[in-house]
Amino acid sequence: MSQRLVDSTLRAFSDELASDRPVPGGGSASAYAGALGAALAAMVARIAAKKSKNGSLDEYIGEMDNLRGDFLRLVDDDSAAYGRVAEAMKLPRATDGEKKLRHERLQAALLAASRVPLELAKTSRRLLDACERGIPTAPEAAVSDVGVGALMADAALRGAAMNVMINLSSVKDHAQVKALSEDLDRALDGADAQRKRITDFVESRIAR
Repeated sequence: MSQRLVDSTLRAFSDELASDRPVPGGGSASAYAGALGAALAAMVARIAAKKSKNGSLDEYIGEMDNLRGDFLRLVDDDSAAYGRVAEAMKLPRATDGEKKLRHERLQAALLAASRVPLELAKTSRRLLDACERGIPTAPEAAVSDVGVGALMADAALRGAAMNVMINLSSVKDHAQVKALSEDLDRALDGADAQRKRITDFVESRIAR
């Protein structure tokens, strides 16, 4: 790819995802879902701030803008990390020396490719937390948007978790696998219930 994914058009990004290349893949798509969720949460907060005409939501809006920036960075970070896995897999393995070098490079790349979606999972959970904090101040006409933001956060979290798990499944360092898996479990803990609280609240506000 000659440019950063986040600098491409929506159509170009979807074309890249649809190609037969290994990157970008689900991790980058998950990160972009998170960016969309953060953008929606920021939009709802800006509408609420405009209506209330006070600066009480400025800190929250800044937090959402910073989260969106983190997600956008992770779109490219994930593709770069898995790109190194794909490169390591192509290394020659005709001799014992080549096999050893390939194994070492691949293991290091897989660990790095696990850590990036783990960061994405943690960032996604921060967004889910923020969406829950944001719903009480959401204007009636925009409450569904913060609900969609929470669903995007949840999709990013679940997609990130899948990418952590598939990369860790090929890592041979059991201590690292255990540590990263436990870190992921902490990011996931309670997320289902939290998403349900948010969607239940939103649906109660928009029920026909």
